Amino acid sequence: MGDGRIHSELCANSRARAAVFIFLFAGSLTITSTWQAVLPAALYGAIHVIEGETVTPMLLARRFTLNPVLVVFSFVFWFWLWGVPGAILSAPILATTKIVCDRIRPLAALGHILSG
Repeated sequence: MGDGRIHSELCANSRARAAVFIFLFAGSLTITSTWQAVLPAALYGAIHVIEGETVTPMLLARRFTLNPVLVVFSFVFWFWLWGVPGAILSAPILATTKIVCDRIRPLAALGHILSG
C-alpha cells in the first residue's frame, strides 16, 4: 500500500465487488445447485485476492519501496491535517515526494531516506 496506489485499489475493490455480484446473479439464474452457482464468484474472488495481495505487491516491491515508518508518519500527519482525504492521499503524496527526490540530484539523499 505504500506504493501510491490507494485510489486505484479503492476503485478496483468496487469493480471487484460488482463483478462478484454479477457472477452470483448470473450463476443463480442459470444454475440450480447453490454451490455451483456460487463457484464462479468464489473463484473470481480468490483469483482477485491472490493477485492483489501477493503477486502485484511482490512485483512492485522489487522496483519501488518506501520506508514503512515514514508511511505511518505520513498517514498520521495527513490524517491530522486533512482527515480522511488526507489519509487516502498520504501514500501517493509520499511516493511522489520520493520520486521527485530521486530525480533531483541535490535531493537524492532525502530520496534515499524515504526508501525502505
